Amino acid sequence: MLRKQNLINLKTEKEGIKVLKEAIPSFFVPSKSEKEIIYEKLNIDFKKYSRSVDGIILNVDTISDILNENDVILVEIKSTKAKNIKKLPYGVFFGITKNEEDLFKSLNNYRLCIVHTLSKEYIFLNFTEYESLIKNKRIQYQVNFKKEIES
Repeated sequence: MLRKQNLINLKTEKEGIKVLKEAIPSFFVPSKSEKEIIYEKLNIDFKKYSRSVDGIILNVDTISDILNENDVILVEIKSTKAKNIKKLPYGVFFGITKNEEDLFKSLNNYRLCIVHTLSKEYIFLNFTEYESLIKNKRIQYQVNFKKEIES
């Protein structure tokens, strides 16, 4: 069962996706099969990075028209509704996985998008901008215990 905070975060992320869909006509969330096609065209390991992209912005008409990284922007969304945030991205707190950051660092067409769901504002950051804004960063491990063995 998901923790209460995880459920809140998922709801806020969905609100962030809605903000982007309303503001950017070419933004959408690809299905698994569409993601597989995009990853193959861009030579990205789908098995490793399948959860490192939340949405895309198409610079061509369809996914089948994608030829290279210039044809699509890969978007990782971090949403907030914090009332103390006056101007994005300043003061925003979020979690990012190692895979998300590794992919971000390695691709010119990957963007971190910070969305404020109350003000409906958003900002896209490239890796250099992201790095320049970091005040502090810490590593946190996610641990899953194995299931009890039935006898």
